[in-house]
Amino acid sequence: MSFSDRLGFLEALTVEERDKLRARSRIVRVKRGQTLLGRGEHSSQVFIVIEGRLRVLLYSMSAREVFLRELAAGDMFGELGAIDGQDRSVNIVASSDVRLMSFARSDFTAAMTSSTKATDWMMKRLIGQVRSLTEKVFELSALNVQTRLHCELLRLGKAAAAEGSREVRPAPTHSELANRVGTSREAVTREMSVLSGQDIFRSGRKRLEFLDLPRLEEYVTRSSLRDASNLIER
Repeated sequence: MSFSDRLGFLEALTVEERDKLRARSRIVRVKRGQTLLGRGEHSSQVFIVIEGRLRVLLYSMSAREVFLRELAAGDMFGELGAIDGQDRSVNIVASSDVRLMSFARSDFTAAMTSSTKATDWMMKRLIGQVRSLTEKVFELSALNVQTRLHCELLRLGKAAAAEGSREVRPAPTHSELANRVGTSREAVTREMSVLSGQDIFRSGRKRLEFLDLPRLEEYVTRSSLRDASNLIER
């Protein structure tokens, strides 16, 4: 999803509605490593990322970190609590220094009510999240570690391509990738070395440059069909 697509909620509003929402909003700054929202908190502010990156996380009883997704410039979050009034369902932690636009539940609801375009955008966005989570559940249930890593890398590469770039910067560490796909850092390092040797990507300090995204997508398609077939046979 491109930056302009992620800003669709604001762009769906009229100039007057947008100016009104901005006038009632405030700018929030968060330092790297700081938790902005915690699971179980009762709050209903809605946020739009202006600058920086954040991670959406859950923690197990043993404090194991479970990665759900990353938020970047243009992304909205907090809308679920604003819609249903329930407690926060996830933790939001800053991966870098972050600047955000924040507005109250009442202002978010008023904007949604006044604009059918904003409502339509929100419905499509929530449907997109359901599809994405369904895809992740399938990957964790049916695909082997190698293929799950390929899927995650493909998502990163496509996100960069949507922004007109071949680079992901800053790139997730091997430990972070391992957490995302449910494996060890050593397994990720081994497979990343293999893919780098095949000129799928080139890695540098905190960056990944994708050299052959179509071939990586071909790997994912072929491996996904194979892994799913093996699961059915079992």
